[in-house]
This record gives sequence, structure tokens and C-alpha cells, in this order.
Amino acid sequence: MKNKVNEIQVSYRERIPATFWHKINSSQDAADLLYGHWDKSTIQVHESFKVVLLNNNNKVKGIYQLSKGGITATVIDMRILFAVVLKSLSVAIILTHYVECKIM
Repeated sequence: MKNKVNEIQVSYRERIPATFWHKINSSQDAADLLYGHWDKSTIQVHESFKVVLLNNNNKVKGIYQLSKGGITATVIDMRILFAVVLKSLSVAIILTHYVECKIM
């Protein structure tokens, strides 16, 4: 048993060809893309934290929800964040946190 160790496998699957990936050219592009991926029925009830994974041409490899919390908080585990970024071989990331904001 002293020569045995656990095997670790890291994987990432691309289901959409890179030619169809959405390109982020501005903060407005990122905001529009993210708003389309938020659950509109809970956007004002839960705080949530997502990461947009980008390649070196600012094309979106994917969006990963890191955390969904309660009304006033959500917790991020940095180990999970780094694992997702490294597994996807992303070159850049956009970190996003949604908190309802009402202007009166």
C-alpha cells in the first residue's frame, strides 16, 4: 500500500465550436451576456456570483456559477474558482456578483 496514491483527472469538454463563441468587446457586451444567463425569477431574491471564462481572443468559453447565496450574502471558495479557471485553460476571467440595487 505504501506505493499507491490516488489518481487525479482534470477534464474540460467544449460542446460548442470556438467559431460560435460570443466575443466580449466591451463591458456592455459582458453585462448583456450575463443578464441573459441570470434567472430572472430569483435575481432579486438571491445574491449570486459567476465567472465568465475567456480565451486569449476574449471569446467566451463558458459561464460558471460559483455561488448562490441568500438575501444578503454569498460565499466564494477560492479553491473552486481556481480549479474551474485552470481546468478550462482560460486565459482571462470576468468575475461577476449580482446584488439587487434599487434607485429611489
